Amino acid sequence: MEQSYLQEYSLLLIFVALSIIVPIGMLAAAKFGSKFGITPIRSSKIKKSAYEGGHPAFSEKPSLFSFGYFYYALLFVAFDVETVLIFPWAVSHGLITNVWGIIPFFGIMFFLAVLTVSFIYVWLKGCLEWIK
Repeated sequence: MEQSYLQEYSLLLIFVALSIIVPIGMLAAAKFGSKFGITPIRSSKIKKSAYEGGHPAFSEKPSLFSFGYFYYALLFVAFDVETVLIFPWAVSHGLITNVWGIIPFFGIMFFLAVLTVSFIYVWLKGCLEWIK
């Protein structure tokens, strides 16, 4: 019994161990590389300058960025997660509805209600308008 349990979860344990070891190894290699002169340490004006999209920056001072983009990005993530959650939920619970009854339905309705209330809150706060 114990051997089959370990055998089933051995792959998961390997993935967890690798997900811990690989980043630590990369950070250690970068630290030792800079300590022994393998990686470049010298900084220059060109290395510190802003560089986006293959073009150097037009001015020294960065321009202001509209937070409207962030609001839309957060709403996109919220509704994207909703879509990713609801489709598998509908497939899995559509087949076992006779067993579980109405409980999964109320669970997803609660999730949709929270999402709808948060969307209405953002809408009423005026966060979805580009020009304020």
